[in-house]
Amino acid sequence: MERLTIRERIFYDVICNEDRVYQHWYTRFLLSGVDLDRTRRVVARIHRWRDWCAQWYAEGCHLERLADEALATGNRACARRWLHEAVGCFHVGQHFFYLDEALKQRSLEKIWSRYPQALALHDEPGRPVRVEIPFRDAQIPAYLRRQPEPGRPLVIQINGLDNLKEVEQHTVGQMFYDAGLNTIAFDGPGQGEMWATMKMIPDYHSAVSAIIDWVVRQHGDHIDTGRIAAIGFSMGGFFAPQAAAHDSRIVCAVGDGGPANLRFLLPERKANPILLRGFPHAAGTDTLEQAVRRLDYDITRSPRLRQPLLVLHSGKDRIIPGGRDHAETFLAWATGEKDFRFYPDGEHVCANYLDETLPYMVDWTTRQLRPVG
Repeated sequence: MERLTIRERIFYDVICNEDRVYQHWYTRFLLSGVDLDRTRRVVARIHRWRDWCAQWYAEGCHLERLADEALATGNRACARRWLHEAVGCFHVGQHFFYLDEALKQRSLEKIWSRYPQALALHDEPGRPVRVEIPFRDAQIPAYLRRQPEPGRPLVIQINGLDNLKEVEQHTVGQMFYDAGLNTIAFDGPGQGEMWATMKMIPDYHSAVSAIIDWVVRQHGDHIDTGRIAAIGFSMGGFFAPQAAAHDSRIVCAVGDGGPANLRFLLPERKANPILLRGFPHAAGTDTLEQAVRRLDYDITRSPRLRQPLLVLHSGKDRIIPGGRDHAETFLAWATGEKDFRFYPDGEHVCANYLDETLPYMVDWTTRQLRPVG
């Protein structure tokens, strides 16, 4: 277990609990495939944040056993459901949990081994297919959902700081796929599987361009690569507009809850304690200040965005505070068509309004990707 500062001990042992924090995350857990009642049962066993990952890991292992038993008796629907929920539990436990790196890694390895098993129980078409995309001296791991019909557009799904292509992006990808769009979800530098080979980089947008290059080469005869959208949540809400600004092949971008810059993290004493470890973990630095200076993310340093942009932000974001200020920076920077949706009582990435925001993202993106003429 990692040593904690006095401020971290106060946050994790006193503030980070059901009443103040956990209840605001539950919609995200649903998006990860975890049933609400299961969430309540697990949280009831957790008396302090330090036990968070261990309890969710145990629940994921319980669901693994149920799934294995279901497979042994031919109950494929049960096995598929429980494997996806197990993956969700492992993710919920390790997400933004940096107090036990070994347990975090074991949780991630469970996700990476069990998610493909769950996918094997899905019927074609629409089942995500794993692909690996060359990028510099590494490989970008991704899952591609390809429409049966040729000539459909592509949606590139970009993770937040500590999100994964296998969990929330699985659910979001299905929504875009059901709308008739191809999708690709990936772990970029500093995220998920790629963290081991490449930490987060200042020019994250170059990884998105590498994905587009690969799609053009490998699937350009089937996917309409003249109609590409980039969508991102949290830190991905910065990366999606940034990528579109640097690559004109992206014809529209969606950013939900993304920071326009990282200045809100400094000085370190003002940052959410969860992010004190999160950004250094992703960037491969010792301190938050080193991570901020190394990454130097500021949307105004990118070329002005001419493509359509949808920005969503919240008034009660505890992870990236100052949502309206961040949104206004994006909107002033972008020069093309703009759409802004603000939720005054919304949590991070409008998590308590996902029933409204996700369908709107799908409709907005689908409209932007319609053929011209």
